[in-house]
Amino acid sequence: MRIILIIIFGLLLTNCNKSYVKNKNSIKSSNDLMKFTNLWCEKNKFSERIVKMCGQGWSKDLNISEKKAIMDAKLKIADISQHLIVKSEKISHSENNYGVEKDYEMTAENKLENATVSGYRIISKKVLREKNGWRTMVLLELKNS
Repeated sequence: MRIILIIIFGLLLTNCNKSYVKNKNSIKSSNDLMKFTNLWCEKNKFSERIVKMCGQGWSKDLNISEKKAIMDAKLKIADISQHLIVKSEKISHSENNYGVEKDYEMTAENKLENATVSGYRIISKKVLREKNGWRTMVLLELKNS
């Protein structure tokens, strides 16, 4: 009996989260935005054949907001699939009156050059009113060939 109650309680909590995202029309605070984004982007699942990524954009113009959200998601997909990390290290030793002084420096740079993200599709899109503008959330899907 306890197990059945726990399962029912878990399902109710899951439905609360889904209805929160579905019924949300506006963002009122940064905490509200964070909660909505976490629930919305929970749909992100990776597999060998499909990459799903969420993106968001804000603007006073609705079309610009949507374009920013799509570009955000496409950049995240490109970063996963086509990035290049360049790393350099520098070690130097110098001697002074007190002994040997060692310095170590490492830099790493994530490069994304000539990336192509074609063949994606928008799985879902949500537009919210935020302050005096629009927040658009999109979920893109890209199938790997």
